[in-house]
Amino acid sequence: MMRRKSIILTYVAVFSSLSIILAITRAEVPFPPLPYLKFDFAEIPIMIVFMLGGPVPALVTEVIHWLGLTFRSGWLGPLMKFLAVVPMIIGFWIGVKIGAKIPQRHWRTGSRRIFIIGMIFGIIIRVVVCSLTNIIFFLFISPSYLLYAEAMLRAIGISISSQIDVWIWTLILTGIFNAIHVPLSSITSLIILRAALRKIPSVARNIWFLQL
Repeated sequence: MMRRKSIILTYVAVFSSLSIILAITRAEVPFPPLPYLKFDFAEIPIMIVFMLGGPVPALVTEVIHWLGLTFRSGWLGPLMKFLAVVPMIIGFWIGVKIGAKIPQRHWRTGSRRIFIIGMIFGIIIRVVVCSLTNIIFFLFISPSYLLYAEAMLRAIGISISSQIDVWIWTLILTGIFNAIHVPLSSITSLIILRAALRKIPSVARNIWFLQL
C-alpha cells in the first residue's frame, strides 16, 4: 500500500512538472478558425497520470499545473485551462465507470470500449462546461475579446450580420475545438503509455486503467 502511494506521488511530481514545462515552452498548436484557442500538449501528461493512477492523482496533477501557471502568468488563462481539463478528467472517469460495468467478452475489446466511452463523456462534459465559461468570459470579463473573435470569423469567410452570429459561431467553434482536444490528449497519452509498456511490461500491474 505504501509502495503504491509512493509510486502515485512520483507520477504526480514528474508529470505535473512536465506539464508546466510544456506550457511554459508553449508546446501548442493554434486552432485555425480561432487562433486564441490552442491545442495544448501540456494536457497529455495529465491524461497519462489519469491512465496510470486514476482521477484523483490526475486532478492533483492538474491543480499543481494550474497553480504553477497562475504564479507565472496571471490568473485568467490558467483558470480557463483548469476549467477545461478538470471537466474532461471527471467526464472521462464517469465514462470509464459506466464502461467498466458493461459485460465484456474479452479484456482487450473491453478496455477499448471503456476508453471510448470515457472519451465520449469527457467530450460532453468538457464542451458543456467550456461553453458556459466562455459565455461568462465574453459577458463579464472581457467583452472586447468578442470583437477579436468576430474579426477572426470574418477572416475565414464566415458571414456575420449581428452580434448573435458572433456568439453562435464562437460557441460552435469552441465546442468543436474542445471536442477535438479530448481525443487528441487522451489517445496520445494512451499511445505513449503503450509504448512505455512495451519497454517495461512489469509496470502494467500498477496501472489503474488496466485494473478496471
